[in-house]
Amino acid sequence: MAFNAFFAFVNLKFLPFMYAIIGFGSLIAIHEFGHFFFCKLFGILTPTFSIGFGPELFRKKIGTTDFRLALIPLGGYCEIAGNEEVGQGEQAFAKATGDISFDSKAYWKKLLVMFGGIIFNLLFAYIVWCVIFMVGKPLERNVVLVSSIVKDSAAEKYGLKAGDQISTINGHNLADPNIGMEVQEILMQELMSHPNQEVKLIIERDKKELELPITLGSKPSGNKTIGSLGAGFAIQTSIPKMSFFQAITKGISTTNKWICDIASSVKTLISKRSLEGAGGPVMILSQSFSSAQYGFIPLFIFLALISINLALINLLPIGALDGGQILFVTLETIFRRRIPMNVKIAINLASWVFFIGLALFLTYKDIVTLFGDTLSGFDPRMLLSSFGKIK
Repeated sequence: MAFNAFFAFVNLKFLPFMYAIIGFGSLIAIHEFGHFFFCKLFGILTPTFSIGFGPELFRKKIGTTDFRLALIPLGGYCEIAGNEEVGQGEQAFAKATGDISFDSKAYWKKLLVMFGGIIFNLLFAYIVWCVIFMVGKPLERNVVLVSSIVKDSAAEKYGLKAGDQISTINGHNLADPNIGMEVQEILMQELMSHPNQEVKLIIERDKKELELPITLGSKPSGNKTIGSLGAGFAIQTSIPKMSFFQAITKGISTTNKWICDIASSVKTLISKRSLEGAGGPVMILSQSFSSAQYGFIPLFIFLALISINLALINLLPIGALDGGQILFVTLETIFRRRIPMNVKIAINLASWVFFIGLALFLTYKDIVTLFGDTLSGFDPRMLLSSFGKIK
């Protein structure tokens, strides 16, 4: 009996958690490998390639690079000779010159090195979606399962329970496998666009179909008010299996859509100067764990989403991010003179202070979101990875 309980815990909790951690660590490795790849392509020395922080688990020198793996895979860096940056390890080769140096290369090569992590993160997302459509996950119906209920919420007040399956909302058949991955968008739209209004749910409970009208609550989101149900969901959608060329076409178009959606969300956050709907480190791990509990396809879909986030966030012209380094390189090329190193270091340090503060704030916000109103405006497109070293 005890053995069965232990086996169930390992399969339902421990393994999904490990898959989530390994998955996110892999995204960081992919990002840093993008920088590493272009450095090697152009003959730039990379003294250190490190994934994770905390106690060191593994270290091996291969060629001229010291590869390292630390216990907590929530950050990483690829040290680039001739390119001094805050947070790049010992930086023994930060001021290196000659052919092995980043500083000696042509502008277009420098750009590719800096864009390398972004390129590889986006490439990962494209590959994931193409492979998923090749493999497929056909289901007879989509499953929208209520996974949690917030105390004193509209969901609790009107009798919605964890374990209920929502088949219809305001006439939209969520169980229809033909709508596929649009089911989450439809659900969110119907809930968020009806503050203080009634929505009609058809649910399945104990193999019985029930109609459940619920008058939603409301809460502010930016400059508008959105509906608030107070429930978390676990969603499984049908994914058709396609031919090779169909899968490639569909995978590219799906990834492009996510890129546009996330870019739009980033733009909205910046223009409104608000973090409403953004998620941080705790939310990423929580959502990764939840996805892993439902299998590898949901986990990889979620990792592709995070990978796109990493790519687009790193485009921002902030010192500690790739976008900031690209800005430095571009300005130096235009004005044909170096930006003083003390100015770069000051900007990078200020960026790190900003990101540490942002990570702490988002961690607090994540905890409130996860243990408060689970569907209170959180946008899964905006998982801001503002922690660790993702350059």
